[in-house]
Amino acid sequence: MRAPTAAPPQTADFASIVRRHTPLVHATAMRVLHSHADADDVVQETFLAAWTHLGTIVDAAAIGGWLVTTARRRSYDRFSGAAARVTGRLDESTPAADDHAPTGVTERASLAQAATAVLTTMPATQRRCWELRHVEQLSYREVADALGLPVSTVRGMLVRARATLSRELAAWR
Repeated sequence: MRAPTAAPPQTADFASIVRRHTPLVHATAMRVLHSHADADDVVQETFLAAWTHLGTIVDAAAIGGWLVTTARRRSYDRFSGAAARVTGRLDESTPAADDHAPTGVTERASLAQAATAVLTTMPATQRRCWELRHVEQLSYREVADALGLPVSTVRGMLVRARATLSRELAAWR
């Protein structure tokens, strides 16, 4: 026989859940995204999902774990979406061949794919610095502000990212 579980939280209790768990949900999102703006969005999405599923919660005591798992999944989804946008922009920003030959098109697509593969091997913060600087074309200060990092850290991460790309894509020169 199953042990009785706590009743699902009522609407009045939801504000208490939000107050109690917001710091944990935000910290979970920040570990993945390294951006306060993106983490804030994930926090909102997570609590919106919790509100939507309020009636289906079986064990109210386990809400913290559910919120953390939801925040982590939504953070990875957001991060993956950013990677897909970068891949598309790499494809779009690659200069077109003058002769429009099929080999040129294939080579450019292969280079973009190789660059994307290298970017996915980088640490998340380093990759995000590179994306913001080279794809979004933000200044060092804007990248630092977006990620909540000192400018010197952003510069160091960009140096390492460029070195990794240069080394891994040396065959394309």
